[in-house]
Amino acid sequence: MIVGRSTVTVDAQGRLIVPSAWQADLGESVVVIRDRSASGERFLTALTVKAYDAMIDDFAHNPPTDKRYADVSRHILQYACGCKFDQKRRMTVDADNLRYAGITGSAVLTANIKSNNPVFEIWEPEALERNNRAYDERELEEALSRNAEEVRNLK
Repeated sequence: MIVGRSTVTVDAQGRLIVPSAWQADLGESVVVIRDRSASGERFLTALTVKAYDAMIDDFAHNPPTDKRYADVSRHILQYACGCKFDQKRRMTVDADNLRYAGITGSAVLTANIKSNNPVFEIWEPEALERNNRAYDERELEEALSRNAEEVRNLK
């Protein structure tokens, strides 16, 4: 089951070990794509083949003439890389994608869901912390705004 988070070492060849508890749900390989959070932080998402196929199916339902969808799907596909697990259950992420996410030396793997399938994200540790703080601050601002609206509406 892909749940929780784990801090891992990324070696000079771009290899990292995925938590053993996640391995049963991943199969023999994953597809790594570039991603960006709402706060603007860059990270990578590792999808099972099933999750990747579901994501592609989601895009297939959009009109092919819609430039926005064409640009997004092109961006996802041109940088996607298939990563097979070796005998030690390590996966190798290509150097360009690691550079995109700013990952060197260590990474944090976090569980998530895309297209109704479990996936995991690969984050540079400080980028994940910045993202979490931004999310916490955004949630706080939204809660304060809702509370202020409720107070204004009291009679």
